[in-house]
Amino acid sequence: MQRSIASILLLVASVAFGLSAGCWWLQRTVFTPADSPSIAAAVLDQSAIRLEIITVVSARTAGALGTTPDTLANFLDTEVLSKQAGAAELAPFIERAHLRAIGSNDDLIVIVPSELVNIVRNEMAYDSPAATIPVPVIGTLKTARTSTGWAMIISAAIGLLTLLAGLVLRPYRSELVQAIAELFVATAASLIIIGWAIPAFVIPAIDTSSWTSLAPALAGRAFPVALVSALVLCVASAALFVTAMNGSRRRQWNSPSPSGRRRSQRW
Repeated sequence: MQRSIASILLLVASVAFGLSAGCWWLQRTVFTPADSPSIAAAVLDQSAIRLEIITVVSARTAGALGTTPDTLANFLDTEVLSKQAGAAELAPFIERAHLRAIGSNDDLIVIVPSELVNIVRNEMAYDSPAATIPVPVIGTLKTARTSTGWAMIISAAIGLLTLLAGLVLRPYRSELVQAIAELFVATAASLIIIGWAIPAFVIPAIDTSSWTSLAPALAGRAFPVALVSALVLCVASAALFVTAMNGSRRRQWNSPSPSGRRRSQRW
């Protein structure tokens, strides 16, 4: 079926808005650090990150506790970092580490003795020195955060401009319904591809450092919501496509001639 100029502009707007929505979801789920036990638990579930934290903390506090680093490391792994309560204790630290990893700040990630006491569950840790976790600024994460932030803004602006241009041309109601259906499809695809597949597969393939794994961890944490949202959007878009096709057929049947467009059928 041949598309009108208005319909083409609305299609561009739908794709642009869908891209913006996917970038927003990625920003919200992967590049927005927060003092949250659920975020901390998702990050600590990554073995490389957990091992790095355990190694540094046990090495700095084992002497003050009168035990060996291996014994303390085993305790931290099985009784602290793998528990929800341990994730809650480490949530402020994970937030700081997250900010540094994505390039939002350059502060060193230091766990002071008062925080170590809560982590190792022993007040003797007050006598231990502060533990500095070697969290690097991950260039891949910083670039992804910056680029998707700009892509979100630019695609939203393109979507708004093309939407206004398409509406000025007064599209048929069926073309508007079809544009909404296309918006739903574009948004669903963006949520899965940009919001989940890129952080889960592309970013770790580019950078294999331990702290890069927080991207797939956080994307996986939000994946069930993205998947359900995408399925709902696809079902809604299918219903709207059927409605648009029916409206297009009625318009063709009611048209007195191929060039005769009824004004009442336009938006």
